[in-house]
Amino acid sequence: MTDDAPSKRRSSVGRVLLWLVEAPVLGAVLVGLMAAYLRPGPYWWAQLVAIGLPYASWALAVFAVLWLLGRRWRAVAFHAVLLLIVGIRAGGPARLGEPADGPDGLVLTTFNVPEAGQREALGDSVVAYVGATEPDVLLMQDARVVARSERRRRAGEVVQVEAVRTRLPYALRLPARLASHPGWLVNSTDVPFFVRIGSDVEVVEQEVLILGVERDPDVSLALRSHLRWEDRDVVVYNVHLRSFGSPKPWQDENVRLFRPSTWVPYLRQYRTVYAKRGEEAAQIADRIAEETLPVIVAGDFNSTADNWSTRRLRTAGGVDRTDAVRAAGDGWGRTYHAQHPFVRIDFVFVDPALEVTSAQTTPVGFSDHRPVRVGLRWGAEAE
Repeated sequence: MTDDAPSKRRSSVGRVLLWLVEAPVLGAVLVGLMAAYLRPGPYWWAQLVAIGLPYASWALAVFAVLWLLGRRWRAVAFHAVLLLIVGIRAGGPARLGEPADGPDGLVLTTFNVPEAGQREALGDSVVAYVGATEPDVLLMQDARVVARSERRRRAGEVVQVEAVRTRLPYALRLPARLASHPGWLVNSTDVPFFVRIGSDVEVVEQEVLILGVERDPDVSLALRSHLRWEDRDVVVYNVHLRSFGSPKPWQDENVRLFRPSTWVPYLRQYRTVYAKRGEEAAQIADRIAEETLPVIVAGDFNSTADNWSTRRLRTAGGVDRTDAVRAAGDGWGRTYHAQHPFVRIDFVFVDPALEVTSAQTTPVGFSDHRPVRVGLRWGAEAE
């Protein structure tokens, strides 16, 4: 008995130490799971933690193995439940299923294409990608288009827009009235909409949503397009939610981990961005909730699937839209940064009236985002 006492004490101390080491991981997983339900204004920090939820979950799985090796069954059960919740949140049931059988009826691609690099190379690259993948509907973000207006005699567009419009069989479709937000050029947008000439897609009407009231060039944008396809109507929202801006902390040579004064300003910046992004996402979601037609929401959300803004848009109007990549894609489908993708912030959320037949993200070298190409068809209930 006395020989067992020191062994039991060592075992108890070991368990306590393991729990202490694991505590930050457990905290990150729990906060990450709750973030989608916490408004980003007061809980902006939870949104920041949620970005790392997939990676914290991997660490949690490692600790689960350690508890299993130690035969601590209650701890194993606790970890199993948490990992099950994470798996369900990550779309586990959808990933286990098969995409809808049959060919793509409508192919939609969303692609953030910032104008960075040599003009000719950017034009050639986007033409090569779009020409090879041939989407029926192409949504761009970060692609500025300035239309003629009473105050502006000349129109303008970034090279990617010009290249697709002039070198491929695609028509640029925009409403006559674009954004006149004080922080923007008059009659401009950065969420252009293309339709492949010859496709069975008709643009019935379009509208640019004006969000925010401040003189803010980083305001979120959304373009609403009412389409008719196969004699049925659907509404597509091309969304570009506000980003954190530049520079990024990891690009700032002055940032030092043990010098809070170098990175605390970034936390203040993120707090502001999360709050404004949440408000603007809520405005878009409120408009989506008014729709009587099936709705597809796609674009650059600058938020992960575990953030409040993304969930708010996916479920706008009380509709549980399908995450196309989770339903029919291969792998995790991370889209940013294109060269070394760490997170998935570009999405296509599909109304239950439609079925997802395919979904791909493609590595590219001419954008910091990977494009998302999705195949769709009308579901049986829509016929």
